[in-house]
Amino acid sequence: MSHVITAISHDDAQFDASAMAKIEKFITENLSQISSTKQLSPRAYDYTITVDDLEAAQQAVKDYSISKAFDLVLQPVSTRQTKKLFIFDMDSTLIYQEVIELIASYADIEDKVADITTRAMNGELDFNQSLAERVLLLKGIDATSIWEELKVKIQVTNGVPELCRALKKLGIILGVCSGGFIPLAEFLKGKLGLDYAFANTLGVDESNHLNGTTIGPIVNGEKKAELLLEIAEMHNIDPKDAVAVGDGANDLKMMATGGFGIAWNAKPKVQKLAPACLNTKSLLDVLYIMGYTDAEIKQLIE
Repeated sequence: MSHVITAISHDDAQFDASAMAKIEKFITENLSQISSTKQLSPRAYDYTITVDDLEAAQQAVKDYSISKAFDLVLQPVSTRQTKKLFIFDMDSTLIYQEVIELIASYADIEDKVADITTRAMNGELDFNQSLAERVLLLKGIDATSIWEELKVKIQVTNGVPELCRALKKLGIILGVCSGGFIPLAEFLKGKLGLDYAFANTLGVDESNHLNGTTIGPIVNGEKKAELLLEIAEMHNIDPKDAVAVGDGANDLKMMATGGFGIAWNAKPKVQKLAPACLNTKSLLDVLYIMGYTDAEIKQLIE
């Protein structure tokens, strides 16, 4: 079967000859001969190869590139443009911030909450337990106007609006499945033109202050994977044609459930375990992973 390795530079500079020579040497010495090379962009190149053991080859690619100034993504040529469903994490993926830390700032406890968040996203803590601990710390914060205020404060990740526009033009179903909170997930759904939004709900008391609890099922790693399968089934999409994008340990299960997963500027453990890593400045670079050139991307986002 024919496979493709996509090399994507982390910064805005084009690949220099030295970097490309090193990549090509790695490929030919560790994987296979290169049958063709294609420039997608001055900072993104495709190398077509053939590998027998995809999983072992992906691990070798990741081990080589994980500390470099570029990402290497290996996948079958036949499936890179057959994607029909994208499910995104929200916090630190579609947006730069962790919303629960923004809420914690109202009580000046963001450092305490951030520490628990970091450990949870690294997979050091059970997600449900860590969420309960963090939410309890928020108890007493006035929720009357907090969501409207946060809508102004959140910053959408570079390239996300353009990526969503391009994926919709390609007929792809889009959703956000977040361990964060539903008011902002729904807000982003409307802002970005997503089809689905799932997240957690914070409980409030009779005076509309946060009561330190969540309401309903927790959107954790297992739930995200379940939601990906449910959405796929509703649209008669084979899960192999689904892509999950996220940054935390609680995104790994949905990455494994779909046909492909992309760790976006992710925690170290997630980068080691995810099918692919993207550590650039723009999520629009996902389109390079899908094999689109700069000229084609320009048409897709217009």
